Amino acid sequence: MNAIRIIGAVALAGTLAGCAGTKDIGTGAASVTPAPVKTVKKATPPKAVPQATLDLPERVAALPRYTPAPVAPAMPRYEPQPVAVPQYAPVRAAPAYEPVQTILAEPRYEPVETVATPSYEPMETVAEPVYEPVRTVALPPASKPMAFARPDLSQYTSQGDLDARAPAPAPIAAPKPAYVMAEPSRSAPLSRSMSPIRDDPQDGRNGRRASNAETRQHARKGYRRNAALRAGGLKPKVRSNFTPAFGMKLEQAALGRLNPSIRYDARYVKIGYPWGDVDESTGVCSDVIVRSYRKLGIDLQSLIHEDMKRAFRAYPSQRIYGLKKADPNIDHRRVVNMEAFFERTGASITVGTSPDDFQPGDVLTWRLSGNEPHVGIVVSDRDPRSGYPLVVHNLGAGVRKDDLITLSTPVGHFRFAPDSDTVVASLAR
Repeated sequence: MNAIRIIGAVALAGTLAGCAGTKDIGTGAASVTPAPVKTVKKATPPKAVPQATLDLPERVAALPRYTPAPVAPAMPRYEPQPVAVPQYAPVRAAPAYEPVQTILAEPRYEPVETVATPSYEPMETVAEPVYEPVRTVALPPASKPMAFARPDLSQYTSQGDLDARAPAPAPIAAPKPAYVMAEPSRSAPLSRSMSPIRDDPQDGRNGRRASNAETRQHARKGYRRNAALRAGGLKPKVRSNFTPAFGMKLEQAALGRLNPSIRYDARYVKIGYPWGDVDESTGVCSDVIVRSYRKLGIDLQSLIHEDMKRAFRAYPSQRIYGLKKADPNIDHRRVVNMEAFFERTGASITVGTSPDDFQPGDVLTWRLSGNEPHVGIVVSDRDPRSGYPLVVHNLGAGVRKDDLITLSTPVGHFRFAPDSDTVVASLAR
């Protein structure tokens, strides 16, 4: 804006100066003679005349000298400077600090005066007995008291030998109650109530004295180990293959035979063959063994009879009973024949002397009072006093389990389990 004003002032000054040069010009100025050309000399620059002495026309005013306004310096051009991005270091996770366990200041206790206490003698602690609930069973009315102690052998009549003539049939006993009462604890020694019923025509009881012939017959029933093997004859077709698993099965079969109501009947009875048996309510000690094996599908009647036909002289029936051939009705029910059969099949082992020598399913034989043969099956149950396993047997008081090993030392120890292949071969005709 200041520059425009300066330019305008200079133009106005020029105009005024032109007007001042036309003062002496007349109206006939048209015929003006041109002035002669003068030689132009190099003029010297005029001296500076102060402004106040200038003879300027009246109408021209002295122009003020204007000082150009200072031009503002140009603003510097600034290039955009890159902004440096600060480099940040990765933030490190703060370390995990374990919780500080605050420990409470212990309370301050006032000192307590200690007073000596009198000493007491320790009291003896007596354990209170533990009682088990007793189940009460109402007994039906009975006309006479029922005896559950070990049987009195005087109540048994003479049964006779297995070869003797059959006695008159016994009267039918009254039916037994459905419940079974537990046996009372033994008050009398076991040996007083376990005399066996003898296997001869006249047993010497009921006030009759045994004859010398009967005594000699019982003396011949003594057990002779390996006598059946020394007697010779054809080798048996059946061989034993006993295993502990089979012994457990035989044990369960024997425990299933427990029945105190089985009547001891040793008379000779004709039965079928094979798988023949006497009346289920009767039996002797050997019938417990035969019936237990039949529960497992093994028929000792046919096995013993077939082997006796092959080697009859290896069995003591001729020496003891005077027989001349095998009889399927009675041979398997005699303990002496059962012992000979087990020996011939390789089932005989050394008689055990400690409780651990007897396993479930072992067959043991004895010679009890009067040199009478007896047989039973060992089970897992043990007598709490002696530690010996119990034996399932029938000695005139039904099929039961007793600690028979400590009563009398066994004479025969057998583990018999017929091999399936040899059984099939023995029954082939």
